[in-house]
Parts: sequence; C-alpha cells; structure tokens
Amino acid sequence: MLLTAEQILAERIVIPSEHSKPAQVGIDLSLASVHQCRGGSIVYKDRTEIDPEIFEEVKTVQVDGRECWMLDPGTYAITFNEGCKIPAYAAGFILHRSSLYRTGSSIVSPVWDPGFATDQMGTVLVVNVRLIVEKNARVAQMLVHTTTVMPNFMTVNGRVEPIHGIKQSKSIFIIFEKG
Repeated sequence: MLLTAEQILAERIVIPSEHSKPAQVGIDLSLASVHQCRGGSIVYKDRTEIDPEIFEEVKTVQVDGRECWMLDPGTYAITFNEGCKIPAYAAGFILHRSSLYRTGSSIVSPVWDPGFATDQMGTVLVVNVRLIVEKNARVAQMLVHTTTVMPNFMTVNGRVEPIHGIKQSKSIFIIFEKG
C-alpha cells in the first residue's frame, strides 16, 4: 500500500525541513547541496569502491537575485534537506518531481530499505541539458510503500513488532534460533 503524505508525517518516516511540502502520496524533498561526479567507480560482486575524490562540490551562483546551481549535462550526487527513518514495515522510493523531469533531468534512486535512517537523504541527479536549479527548490518526492509483515512479526496498532525469540537492535530485527 502506498502511504499518503499525512501517514508518512504522522509516522515520522520523513524528517521534514522548512522547505519540504506534503504531496498527495508523498513528501516533496528540497535540494541542499550538489556535487558533480567527475570519475568512475568499481562495482565488484562483493563490494563497491567509490573514490570520494571524484566528487566536486558545485558552487551556487546568483541568477535573477536567487542562489542557484548552474548544471551542465552530467551526473551529480545530490543531498536533500530532509532525512528519513524507514520503519520495519515499509520501503521508500525517491522520484523526481514532474517539473524537474520536464527539464530533461531525472533523479535516480535506490530502494530505501526497512530500518534505514539518516538525517539527510541523498541520491543521483542525471542532467541531460543545461539546468539551473535554485537552492532549496523541491526537486524530488519520497514515496513510501508498506511491505508484507514477515511470519515472525505481528502488527500492533499499525506498527510491526517482534514476537518471542526475536530481539530488536537499532531498528534491525535479529532472529535468534533456539540452541
């Protein structure tokens, strides 16, 4: 089930900022920082190696009296003003807003797994034609889907709780086997 903005905020799944805004089925996310990806990485079957030196901060410039980023075609690591705390019963997805998509740009995001939490979310922006975007502009939307409750969990007042033989540690459930 796709959660409404009201449900996402009530469950404190997205940590809003002064720039975020509830949408019908998600929360609009605002742009805090931009770094251009200027190199490659290595993805092995057992790990990924990313050199932090390949990311270069993009400085803002004044456009019509507004603080903006001027982005040429390329790949950018972006950080939002908003954070998240994905509960054990849900998964999050970040998609570009239609206003950004109409510019020839897109936001590509992985799945935000149950139990994941961060003070500031981030993902990848792919720019195909020159883009000017204002600092703190709403460029993406976080959607939250509920997941199927696993057999060793039960729902209590809308929350997933561990049952006998399971211990919760930092929002990650660890199953203990009898020995």
